[in-house]
Amino acid sequence: MLDPVRYAAGAEALVVSATTAGDSEALVASLRALAWVRHVNLDNEAARRLLDRGVRLAARCGLDQRLGDLLMTRSVALQELGRYDAAARDLRRAEPLVDTAERPDLRLQLAVLDHNRGRLQAAADAYTGLLGDPACPPIVWVKAANNLAHVQTLLGRPHEALGHLDRAAELAADMGTRIPAVIAASRAFSSYHAGRLTESVRRFEEAGRLHAAAGLPLGEHHVEYADVLRDLRLLDEAMAAARSAHAEFERHGARLMAAEARLRCARLALELGDPATAVLDAEAAVRDFRRQRRPAWAARATVAEAEARAALDGDSVAVLHRLRRAAATLRRLGLREEAAYGYLAAGRAGLALHRPDDARRDLTAVGELADGQALLVRLRGHLARALLAEARNPGAQDPGAVLRACLRGLRDLAQHRAALPSLELRVLASGHGAELGEVGLRTLLPGGSATRVFAWLERTRAAALLRVHPPATGVDEDVVALRNVEEELRTARLGRGEEPATLLARLNSLETRIRRRSWSGDEGVGGEAATPASVPELRRALDGQWLVEYAVVGDRVLAVVIEPRRARIVELGTVAPLQQEVAAAEFGLRRLLSGTRFAAAARSAAQEAVDALSRLLIAPVGVPPDVPLVVVPSTQLLGVPWSALHRAPVSVAPSAGLWAHARRARPVPAGGVVVVAGPDLEDAPAEVKAVAAEHERARVLLPPESTAETTIALIRDAGLAHFACHGRFRSDSPLFSSLQLSDGPLTLYEMLAHGVAPRRVVLASCHSGAQQPYGGNEVLGFAGAMMSHGSAGVAAADVPIPDGASAGAMTVLHHSLARGDTLPAAVWHARAALAEGGAEEYVAWYGLTAYGPG
Repeated sequence: MLDPVRYAAGAEALVVSATTAGDSEALVASLRALAWVRHVNLDNEAARRLLDRGVRLAARCGLDQRLGDLLMTRSVALQELGRYDAAARDLRRAEPLVDTAERPDLRLQLAVLDHNRGRLQAAADAYTGLLGDPACPPIVWVKAANNLAHVQTLLGRPHEALGHLDRAAELAADMGTRIPAVIAASRAFSSYHAGRLTESVRRFEEAGRLHAAAGLPLGEHHVEYADVLRDLRLLDEAMAAARSAHAEFERHGARLMAAEARLRCARLALELGDPATAVLDAEAAVRDFRRQRRPAWAARATVAEAEARAALDGDSVAVLHRLRRAAATLRRLGLREEAAYGYLAAGRAGLALHRPDDARRDLTAVGELADGQALLVRLRGHLARALLAEARNPGAQDPGAVLRACLRGLRDLAQHRAALPSLELRVLASGHGAELGEVGLRTLLPGGSATRVFAWLERTRAAALLRVHPPATGVDEDVVALRNVEEELRTARLGRGEEPATLLARLNSLETRIRRRSWSGDEGVGGEAATPASVPELRRALDGQWLVEYAVVGDRVLAVVIEPRRARIVELGTVAPLQQEVAAAEFGLRRLLSGTRFAAAARSAAQEAVDALSRLLIAPVGVPPDVPLVVVPSTQLLGVPWSALHRAPVSVAPSAGLWAHARRARPVPAGGVVVVAGPDLEDAPAEVKAVAAEHERARVLLPPESTAETTIALIRDAGLAHFACHGRFRSDSPLFSSLQLSDGPLTLYEMLAHGVAPRRVVLASCHSGAQQPYGGNEVLGFAGAMMSHGSAGVAAADVPIPDGASAGAMTVLHHSLARGDTLPAAVWHARAALAEGGAEEYVAWYGLTAYGPG
C-alpha cells in the first residue's frame, strides 16, 4: 500500500503461486495487493476485475475480515470509475466485517465518498474527527490530513490547509515514495490557491519529480498544474498539460479525473479564443459529472459551457438562467471562488441582455464572495464593482466609483506582478487587468481632461517593463546546451535542408526547462516598479519635443498629445483603415524584395500606404514637421512604420514612463564602443569595420571570434554596441529571440540573465525591432526588454533587412552618434541617406526605427 510500484512484480508472482498452491487466503491478499497496483497506475477497470474475483473468493471461503478489506479497496476503484452508488454499497457491506483496527480506514473511505460527491462540509467534519482520534493509524491520519487540506482549500481556507500539510509531510517521510509525492502535489495546490503562484510552481516542479521517482502516473499532477499555468496566463502550456492529463485518464478509464481534466480543457479553449471546442469539452464534462452525481463539478462545468455558448452564439436568457442556477449551487456548497466566477459571467450576460436588475444582483454577489479571497479572485470582485457602477442608470452613474474600483484592482495587480520572478510572467500578468483598464478608460473619456486620460493610459501600458530589476544571476549549462543545439539545427538546415526531429525535441526540452526555472525564481526580488512620469516631469524630459500616445477604445482610435504648453485629445476615426494601410505597405515591401518586374509599382504602393498612414495618424495631431516626435503606440498599431510618417526625428517607446525613465538613467555615455559581426553575411565584416572607424578605440569582433561568451564580456559595460548579424524574432517566446553569432544564437534571455544592456544598442538585423503584443497593453521584444533593463535607446527594424542594404546608412548613423547626436537624430540622418536608394535601401528606410530617447 505504501510503495505499490516497488512490489508490483511480487504481487503478480504471489497471485500465481497462491493459485497453484490452492491457498485461498493468500490469493485473496495478493489479488487485493495487485489491484492496488493497478489503481495507482490509473487502471481502475483492471483493479475492479481483480477485486471482483477476490470478493467472490473471500465470500465463498468465509474470510470475513479479508472480504471487508477487499470491499473498501474496491470502493476506491469504483469511485475513480465514477460509480458512487456501487462504492457506497461496498462500504456499507464492509462496515460489519472490519475489525476495530480497520475502522479508521473505513471512516476515511466514507469521507472520501462525501468529498468526491461534493459534500465538502460533511467530508471535512469526518476528516477532522479522524485527526482527533488517538487510535487513528499514521497512514490514515496522513491521508485524512491531506484530504482535509484539499477541502479547506476549495472552501477558501488554503492557509489552514498548508498547516495540516506541513504536519502530514513530516509523518509521510517514512511512508515510502508514493505518499510524499501526493503530499507534495497537495502543498503545491494549496500554495496556488493561497495566491503564492511562484511558490506553487516550485512545489509543482518538485511534485513532478517525486511522482516520476515513485513511478506514479503524472495525470493528476498535470491537471492541477494546469490551473497554476492558467492563472499565470501561460495558456498554451496549461492547455498542453490539461490535454495530456485528459488523454491519460481516458486511456486508463479514470473517469472521475478525466471529467475534471475535460473541464480544464473547456475553460482554456475559451480563453484561447476557441469557443466551439470549449462548448464540446464543457458539454462532455457536464454529462460526465451528472452521470457521476457530482453537483459541484456539474455546476462548474455548466458555467464553462454557458460562457462558451454565449461566446459562440451570443448571450441569451437561457444562458443567463443557467449561469445563475450554477452560481447559486456553487455558493450553497461553499465554493466561494467558483461561485464568484459564475456570478461574474451571469452579471456580464445580464448587462449584455439589458437586464439591469439581474446584473446588479449578480455583480453584487461577486463583490461579496471575492472579499478575503486570493488576489486573482479579488480582481474579479473589483471588476464586478466597476461594472456595477458603470451600469447604473444615466442619472445615477458615479464615475468616481467606477474609477475607484478599477484603481483598487490595478493596485492589487501591481503588487501581484511585482512579486513575480521573471519578465515573461510579469508581462503576461498584466492581462488580468486588461478589462479593468478598458472600463476605466471608457469612464474617463466623456469628461476627463487630456492629462487624466494620459495618466490612465500610462497606468495600463507596458507596466511590467517599468520596473527595477534584480541583479543579474548569469546562466546555467542548459543555456549553453541550447545554443549548441540551435547551431546543430542551423548546420542541418544548411547542409541537408531539414531539421531532425531529435534535435527539435532536445531544443523544446531545453527551452521548457529554462523557462520553468525562470517562473519559479525568488518572488519580489526586483523591488517596486519605477515611478511613472508626471506630465510636468515628462515635459521637462521632452525639452521641446512632442509626445503622442495612441489608444484604441472599441474600434475607435484616439491620440493624447503632450505639447510643451498644453495637452489635448484627438479623435482619429476607426482602427480598420489603419490596419488595412499597414497590410498594404507590408505587401508592397514583400513584392519589392521578391525582385519581380513589378518592383516599381510595389514601391509606389508601399509609399502610398505610408503617406496614407501619415495623413491618418500624424497630420490630425498637428505636430510641426520640424519638431522631433516621441510615439507611444497602442498594441493594435505596432506594425506602423512610425519613422517614415514624420519629417523630423522620431522615437518610439512602449510607454511614456519607460521613455522618461530611460532619459533619466545614465545621462553620460559610459563604457566604450563594441562592434560585432555575425557569420554568413558577406558584407558584415566591411560594415563593422566602417562603423568602428567612426569611433575612437572601438573594439571589433569578427567571425570566428565573435562568440557569445566573448561578445557578452565586451558589451557588458559598453556605452554603444552594434550588431551586424542575422536576427530571429520568436513571437511564440520573445525572450528566445536571438542574434546569430559565430558559435550559435545569443538569445535575449541570455543577455538579460547576464545583465547585459548597453546604453545604446544598434541592431542591424532582420526583425530585431519586432515586439509581441500581450493583454493589458504589454509588449515584449529586444527593444522594450533592453530599455526595461537599462538601455537608453535601441536602433532596430521590424522588417527583413537584405545583407548590405543598410551598411552605408550605418556609417552615417555612427558618424552622427560620434559627434554627440541622440539615437533618434542619428537614425533620422541614416534614413535620409537611404531615402533615394534602390529597393533594398527603401526597405531599410521604411523599417529602421529608434526606440527610446537614446
